[in-house]
Amino acid sequence: MFKNCLMGCQNQSGFEQLWTKMMEMYGHKKKEWFNQVYDQRHKWCAALNKDTFSAGILSSQRSEVTNKAISFNAKATTNLFEFYHIFEQKVKRWRSNETSDNFRSRTERPKAVKFKSKLLKHADDVYTLALYNDFETEYEWAMASFLRAFATENSELKLFEVSPEEDFNNSHTEAYDEATTELVCSCQCFTETGMLCFHIIRVMHMFNIFQIPEKYILKRWTRLAKSAVWENIQC
Repeated sequence: MFKNCLMGCQNQSGFEQLWTKMMEMYGHKKKEWFNQVYDQRHKWCAALNKDTFSAGILSSQRSEVTNKAISFNAKATTNLFEFYHIFEQKVKRWRSNETSDNFRSRTERPKAVKFKSKLLKHADDVYTLALYNDFETEYEWAMASFLRAFATENSELKLFEVSPEEDFNNSHTEAYDEATTELVCSCQCFTETGMLCFHIIRVMHMFNIFQIPEKYILKRWTRLAKSAVWENIQC
């Protein structure tokens, strides 16, 4: 149940409901400890820090990925000279893999896509190969999702509710301002990961928006991500 509190909640109200249920079951045994954990909830609950960019990676995953990346066949008896050469070979492999990925991103195109969708075509032109695959997954979810509109006093502000389920039990609210082309979703996926969620893509499709607005394209996810590095070196 604590794992669901950590990563299984969509918003703060969902977290509070689940935490209360957990307290009713286990809280009386270690009440003081649970209170201390609850006081630090904004540091560990994924649903409460979506307003901070993390690329969708949890802090525990960062350490796990780092440990996996730098692991090598060293022993307790390995001296500093041997360690240096082992690590040097590891760095060479990293650079070789990066060069290969960059080449694939520039030359390859998704095999399964015929680009009947202008939005997918634009995503392929902008994003790296790996990020395009993530966007395509969100696009497929968007096309399979359900949408309903809400009335508003402001004619330029449109409000919607999007859900992957027909009963709208697991839904999020989207706001679209036609005057500023601002798109906001209650799931805060873009703020957290820098990628548009399928909720927003569903609304874009409804209004025939066939290109990702420039404000929602992070350079770090594009084919031009390294250009800023070279610009800094030249300066």
